[in-house]
Amino acid sequence: MDEKFDIQSYMTHGVETIVAESLKATLKDPRESAFMVRFAAASKRASKRRAEAEKAGEHIPPFT
Repeated sequence: MDEKFDIQSYMTHGVETIVAESLKATLKDPRESAFMVRFAAASKRASKRRAEAEKAGEHIPPFT
């Protein structure tokens, strides 16, 4: 095993999976779907900000 485990990528993928599955679960209710779409967009922005902070040497976990 030469690869180093990247916890940041693993956790980010977990968050994206949770959001995607939640969005699917809300398809029958337009209000819930609208909320989840906004949440998904915010989650994507947060993921990008965490990645930028990680490059700068600051670790910010996706789950606290």
